[in-house]
Amino acid sequence: MKKTFNLLVSVFLITILMLISAPVCAFADNSSNENYKALIDTGFESGEFEGWSSFGNRSQISIDNAKAYGGFSSLKSHTREVPWSGPALNITDIIDSGHEYLFRLYAISDTAPEIEISLTLKYVDDAGAETYVNMTTATVTNKKWEFIEATATIPENATDIIFYTETMEGTDEFYIDDVSIYGYKAVPDIKYEENEDALEFNFETGLDGWIPRGEISLELSEDFKYSGDKSLYVANKKEFWNAPMVRITKVNPGINYTYSAYVMYIDKHCDDDHFFSIRLQYNLDGEEVYSTIKSKRLQNGTWSKISGDYILPHNATDVYFYIGTDEDEGIFTENIAFYVDNVKITDSSAALKTRRQHTAIMCVVLLVIITVNVFLIKLFINKQRETKKTLLASTLDAMTGTKNRNTYEKYVEELEKNPEKCKNLYVMACDVNFLKYINDNYGHDCGDKAIIRCASVLLRVYGKKGTVYRIGGDEFMCFSNSNLLDAVKVEFAREALDYKGYPFSAAAGIAHYDPQIDLDGPDIKTLITRSDKAMYKHKVEIKKNTDFIN
Repeated sequence: MKKTFNLLVSVFLITILMLISAPVCAFADNSSNENYKALIDTGFESGEFEGWSSFGNRSQISIDNAKAYGGFSSLKSHTREVPWSGPALNITDIIDSGHEYLFRLYAISDTAPEIEISLTLKYVDDAGAETYVNMTTATVTNKKWEFIEATATIPENATDIIFYTETMEGTDEFYIDDVSIYGYKAVPDIKYEENEDALEFNFETGLDGWIPRGEISLELSEDFKYSGDKSLYVANKKEFWNAPMVRITKVNPGINYTYSAYVMYIDKHCDDDHFFSIRLQYNLDGEEVYSTIKSKRLQNGTWSKISGDYILPHNATDVYFYIGTDEDEGIFTENIAFYVDNVKITDSSAALKTRRQHTAIMCVVLLVIITVNVFLIKLFINKQRETKKTLLASTLDAMTGTKNRNTYEKYVEELEKNPEKCKNLYVMACDVNFLKYINDNYGHDCGDKAIIRCASVLLRVYGKKGTVYRIGGDEFMCFSNSNLLDAVKVEFAREALDYKGYPFSAAAGIAHYDPQIDLDGPDIKTLITRSDKAMYKHKVEIKKNTDFIN
């Protein structure tokens, strides 16, 4: 059993290691894995925000030359309204869920002598719930730059991952510099790089064909951008359906495409978050069709990636892609201004096929693992059952099915060590009458049958109420918390009436702890002796009323 159990544990551990060893081992020695490297390493020397924004739009950020750890510039968080609003960076594109990452930066307080600064992650799980993880908190002064670092493992299937800094309390201003993120970067899918039909809009050279959908204004902006120098600024909405849109001609029906865009809205007069969507509008057999690819709740003042897959039906024409607020947001979102950047529309059919193949392979592997584990578990359970049967058999008397002499002696030894257990115990002695007469006149087979009949009566009466032991040829000892003597005598009398070719009779005597008699306290040996005497007294009474022996 021990070997089987060890084998089961080993297989279970191997299964777990198969699932987690790749990311864990790789990060433990990232120098030997080219996929582990600096994913972000910025000192803000370019004078650009490089995708950084103000978390929740309840503070402001600026490139500042007043203080710098390295070089001449740093990122300052100022005009802060709440402690949690600080510099934020959407890292969804550089993060591969399920791996561990290292976050590093230098921070210094502006004027406050001492503040507590935290490195925090925010992401959305499968159920759409937002999770906030405080990775570490450090004390920062206004005298010198403090180095802060922390590690975190991004859960599988986490989306909209944002890294930001905040203060534990208060709204003191601070600077950050030399921000770096180290960890695993998935190898890009070659299909995305080589696909000639991929569409990208980064608004670096113009509107790239984007037009207003209804009454709305579009313009290029250098104020905020996720990457590069410009983004698309959308303002002056009159209706909720007003949105920036672009006609797409390279998207083929029946093929899976991935649509994605980075969106950020900044409006201090609105709630902290709102739903935005990426959608398609197309003509199908003469009718206008409007399809939502993906809706997502965005945080005010923070760049977020909206991404989803869609397959255009056959015969779809005049296809437009647009980005806007959701209809159920109502009047509160009509005038929201927002920014759009890094829009991509990519043929992902090959990637989808690969994912399906990988999923199929993983399902097969998982099925094999489950099958092996189920087999081993069944083997382990059967082994346990066999072991229990073996152990149970070692405690039973083979002929009668009662407990055997060995088990009886161990039980008596236990009661000797714990005499208090004897206070509520009824001890009954029993044996078969006239056994020698039966053996001599009817044969030893009948004698054995008489012993078995006696045991059957005792087992039937005691059942779950107590325990029956065969301690010698025709001798039995029974233990229970109930006085079952009368029930046993009645059953013996009934059994005696059932003549089976030889006379049957049995005597029984019982003893129980009596404080008036047992002055020294309960003692199992004393009770056994008393029950034995009572049994012999019963035997004598039976013999007086029996004349067949004479």
